[in-house]
Amino acid sequence: MGDKALVLLSGGLDSATCLYWAKRKFSDVYAITFNYHGRLRSEKRAAEKLAKAAGVAELIQIELPFVKELSDFHGIKLMTGNGDGEGLWSSYVPARNMMFYSIAAHHAEFLGVRWLVGGHNRHDVKFFKDSSKDYIEKMNFLLKRGCLLCNGRAYKIVLPLAGMRRSEIIKLAMRLDTPVELTWSCHRKGRRQCGKCYACKQRLRAFTSLGMSDPAIRQA
Repeated sequence: MGDKALVLLSGGLDSATCLYWAKRKFSDVYAITFNYHGRLRSEKRAAEKLAKAAGVAELIQIELPFVKELSDFHGIKLMTGNGDGEGLWSSYVPARNMMFYSIAAHHAEFLGVRWLVGGHNRHDVKFFKDSSKDYIEKMNFLLKRGCLLCNGRAYKIVLPLAGMRRSEIIKLAMRLDTPVELTWSCHRKGRRQCGKCYACKQRLRAFTSLGMSDPAIRQA
């Protein structure tokens, strides 16, 4: 394909896989990352390293200090136990994808980007309703209606990992030569990924199911 793409890059496994998928599909690839309140420096550095390794045309960094996870809003520290459900609630951000994709669309219109690439997968949809196929289709409808500089070819959100389990994503990442060792998924501060939070445990379970070790997480 000869079109430009803008990848929403968090620094985690899913978005990294999307970045390398986009490299194979599109002639020019940009990346955009969002520095919201309390974002881990390790995650930010991971996004920067991945963008550099992929040789993207530009990594756009957006400062969003007012955007907070539930666990940070008004200092609330609840639902932070070891259960996956508790961890998901803790990391919930109201209207996250509506904000992020709208900001990405703003830049896409000026850059002449045709595709906005997101890393939502089968696991995300079970909890985060704003990552569902129906939600994204409605966003695409609104983006198309609002674009004045698109000349009949409005930018569109695409989800290459939609419907895929994490083990399937790992297989795809390997086929695409994604530098998985550079990714950061952990939700806790530290020099190394903890291997104990819900995000780390999901990754480790997926790698273990494939008979592999996770190159980004040191296992005890």
